[in-house]
Amino acid sequence: MDDSDFAKYFPASFGKSSSKPKPKPKTEDQKAQSTGSNDGMDALRAFMPMSFGKQKPARGSPSSSSNRYESTSKSSSVRNEKDDEIVAPEPKGPSLDDSAKSISGAASNAAKARDDSDDDYDSDEDNAPENPSSAVLPISHEILLNEHSKTISAMALDPAGARLVTGGYDFNMCFWDFAGMDTRFRPFRSMEPCGAHQIHELKYSITGDKILIISGEAKARIYDRNGLEVAEYQKGDPYIRDMRLTSGHVASLTSGAWHPYTKDKFITSSADSTIRIWDVENVRKQAEVIAYKTKERGGRTSVTAVAYSSDGKMIAGAGGDGTVSLYPSGGPFLRSIHTIENAHVRGTETSCITFSRDSQRMVTRGGDDTVKLWDTRNLKHPLSIAEEVDSMNAEANVIFSPDERLILTGTSVKKNAGYGKIVMMNSSDLDIVRTISVTQSSVVRVLWHDKLNQIIAGNADGSARVYYDPDVSSKGALLCASKAPKKRAVDDYEIDRPIITPHALPMFKEEKIRSNKRKQEKMRSDPVASHRPEMPLTGPGKGGKVGVSLTQHVLTDVVKDRLREEDPRAALLKYAEVTEKDPQWITPAYKQSQPNAVFDKHSDGSEHRELKRKK
Repeated sequence: MDDSDFAKYFPASFGKSSSKPKPKPKTEDQKAQSTGSNDGMDALRAFMPMSFGKQKPARGSPSSSSNRYESTSKSSSVRNEKDDEIVAPEPKGPSLDDSAKSISGAASNAAKARDDSDDDYDSDEDNAPENPSSAVLPISHEILLNEHSKTISAMALDPAGARLVTGGYDFNMCFWDFAGMDTRFRPFRSMEPCGAHQIHELKYSITGDKILIISGEAKARIYDRNGLEVAEYQKGDPYIRDMRLTSGHVASLTSGAWHPYTKDKFITSSADSTIRIWDVENVRKQAEVIAYKTKERGGRTSVTAVAYSSDGKMIAGAGGDGTVSLYPSGGPFLRSIHTIENAHVRGTETSCITFSRDSQRMVTRGGDDTVKLWDTRNLKHPLSIAEEVDSMNAEANVIFSPDERLILTGTSVKKNAGYGKIVMMNSSDLDIVRTISVTQSSVVRVLWHDKLNQIIAGNADGSARVYYDPDVSSKGALLCASKAPKKRAVDDYEIDRPIITPHALPMFKEEKIRSNKRKQEKMRSDPVASHRPEMPLTGPGKGGKVGVSLTQHVLTDVVKDRLREEDPRAALLKYAEVTEKDPQWITPAYKQSQPNAVFDKHSDGSEHRELKRKK
């Protein structure tokens, strides 16, 4: 076989030298670089996603948090209309001054700390700081809870900060679960626990399993955290004058509070001038009664606010006569250990009393548009007074910040006459540090939870706003602010038309709606069911019944019956002479047996009874 015959089995370039120049030998540095980049993984990377191996930003970093909660941040237009304004200089205390100057540094440090502790973001709430600092206010973002139709007059957060309850003038009580909500922000339960009575106060117990409800009725109620009634307490007898002898309140409730350390004890105040201490298990009668002393006419005044001290050793009550009285929580309750005369203007409603954590300071919110700070060791004069803090609601409260460097309260405005604000004051001298414009209605309730580090404002327009900062706040609104509503699955559908089950048990069968035609025909055939009520007779009588005519009515007025005016004894005596002459009935019967009549001549018969006794 010739060589040309083998050539057809090989490619045309077989045996030919390549025209490409030979590559130059690589240096050691180039070899190290090529081995680092071309290590045989290019083919494997081709099968991987583009983002494979890239590190994602930390969950709590500023960039990620700003993107997640961008929808709930305050927009620039909104902030221009109602921007947070600094009304007074920064607080005078050195700690507040230093913290105010280093707000930006604190924010960056807080963000860095959240990066380091990203693994603990979903840990138990006990790992949260006990007392968050007020150097960085959690007000950069907000969510709106809008379910009530009237003023929100009561709010409470459970100790863990997982659930919020709100009550208002629309008689409704709403239960909010932060972990269960999405961006629609709807409560999981709404109810009217006290009928047509406004809710004045809501308080979680120290264990978080019970909710004390104070409403406009005279009975306190306790519900569990899921909205089921646990107890309804006794109402007193309103006809008893001494209020210490009644088994409960006889007038509408105004305020209430749980004992700070005993989970089965709480107190209530009422317009009947009493403060009552209750045991949770005894719904029939209160454990103790404190009759609030007053110099008002009648000896009674409405107790508008009540509170336990933080150590549980004192009970503070505020009266409608402007006084504030302190009682020992363990008794005796005959008289107060101290009474502050003219603490607020007489005739106004002191709406709130709050103690500091060490129980050495007490702050009161008065209906005279003032907030006063007191030292419980010397109550002759207030430490400081904040004036022109408008209040138009009897439920307006005042609170301490978690670190107790600020005192917060809400201001009232007339509808569409300005913005209701959250006022933040220095806790040492009540100088206004900052105000936050909330809404064009009054701010009635303010909460600042120490574990969540979030501020909640309840407003007169029926809305509640939750303020938070993703860098310094934890859980609470963060859990639901970025949670989109659940998408409906393809197989998740409901049929609107009725489902026919012919072989269902009789107990599950629905009664068919039949026409009333046959039922009416059957009743017409029944003489008893179809019997028409008898009408009154007119004209002459018939069928054995006497009729009534107009002539009869006229004659009854003309010919009057005078039998009632005649003396019955005289009527009988006129027949005495006739019966003696012609006896017909009784006298002939006794002619043979007793011809002579025998009469008892004794007037009262006493002698005759004495003769019978002797015999």
